[in-house]
Amino acid sequence: GGGGGGGGGSDSEALIAALTQALGGGGGEDLPVAYGLPYPVPPSSHAAFFDLAGPLVGLLVLFSLLLPVAAVLRALVAEKEAKLREALLIGGAGRGAYFSSLLLSHGAAFLLVALLSSSLIAPSCFAHSDPSLVRALFVLFALASLCFAFALAPFFSSARLAALVGPLAFFLTSQLFNLFERDGSLLEGAVRAKALASLLPAMAFYLGASQMAQYEGSQQGVTWGSVHEGPFPLSASLAFLALDTLLYLALAYYLDAVLANGVGTARSPLFCLDAFRRPRARAAAA
Repeated sequence: GGGGGGGGGSDSEALIAALTQALGGGGGEDLPVAYGLPYPVPPSSHAAFFDLAGPLVGLLVLFSLLLPVAAVLRALVAEKEAKLREALLIGGAGRGAYFSSLLLSHGAAFLLVALLSSSLIAPSCFAHSDPSLVRALFVLFALASLCFAFALAPFFSSARLAALVGPLAFFLTSQLFNLFERDGSLLEGAVRAKALASLLPAMAFYLGASQMAQYEGSQQGVTWGSVHEGPFPLSASLAFLALDTLLYLALAYYLDAVLANGVGTARSPLFCLDAFRRPRARAAAA
């Protein structure tokens, strides 16, 4: 056993000596130094400015919509104060036609602000992103903000007060973004909290703009191919803005019916169920 171990050791030493002589060239020359190089990859960099660009863009667009929000609230409440709407409804105008005319007339101003803002901001802050995505984000935010203003109007009976308090409330909803920010950067994760906050149009836009800015910081941009990437992607913000538009439009219709504020007659909070009650009542009576 010992002899076999010694023979094995001699063979190993002879092999090492042969390799050393072959690599070093013999004569006691030093072995060549082994080193490695990283695999060639395209250089990448992240611009720290874009970590702050999302909230800054959100704040800028929010400020550009404060005046239209105030104008919508003032007009809606002033019509209610002057009882112009009641006169139109008594004259035969349908409630649906009345609200449609308001959406079209005031929506034009909001769409104009959205298109102008996207045209001015996109080339400098979202140069690598798909222009149609940038435009969709801005337009959906404008429409959701318009419906948000419609939902606020039934709470006011004074046009002047509505024009002051309404825009302030709209601005304060955006300050929840501080909960999802750390050192100027958008926090990863917290998907449920972000989804809940996105029920406010300003928050959905802030999160979407911040997500797009992070891609811009890596000189990539968001395209239709990458719009679904990430735990809370840009597509989620777009979907929530579309949901907010429908949600606040329905809420505006409901609140306008149940909150009279001294003008007209308030309907029952359960008036939405009348369509389901009447057939049953008729069947019971029969």
